[in-house]
Amino acid sequence: MNNDEHKELISRRDMLKGSLCLGVCLAAGGLSGEAGAAVDAKSAAARPDAARKHFLKSKNCSQAILENYAPAYGVSPEAARNLATGFAGGLTTGHECGAVTAAYMVLGLAYGPKERKVFPKVEAFNREFKARHGELGCSQLLGVNMATKEGMKEADSKGLFKTRCPNLVKSAGEILEKMI
Repeated sequence: MNNDEHKELISRRDMLKGSLCLGVCLAAGGLSGEAGAAVDAKSAAARPDAARKHFLKSKNCSQAILENYAPAYGVSPEAARNLATGFAGGLTTGHECGAVTAAYMVLGLAYGPKERKVFPKVEAFNREFKARHGELGCSQLLGVNMATKEGMKEADSKGLFKTRCPNLVKSAGEILEKMI
């Protein structure tokens, strides 16, 4: 297998993440094909900053994204908040940033349930987010081990939840705005 063919293969982990996102979207009450079209340009342009401000209040990156985007697809803010709770802190294990995984869920709402439509969008999102920030993982983005209580305390003591994370949330929203 040459290098280009290897790059095009989706890893088992990526496939599981995509399937998880699609499942979450379906569990939220299905997909409403044209619901996202109802969002006007003014409110769409304001969503990335609204998500950033939401994060500053809640300190949950996945909720900040999903609560601001899911209502356009027929998912209530309360349901979005509940669905996104466990994705913060890199799935609570320091892996993919919660803003990133919530963006996957939004892409699932916008383009699901067909993987052939969603997966290329997720891959494009990943490329843009990595181009901006170099990483997708919460621990790598923050430079602390978010899988541990010590790492969480270190992130808090360094002020990362007030300085770094809000910008990552806003960035995820900006990328989503170009894609949906």
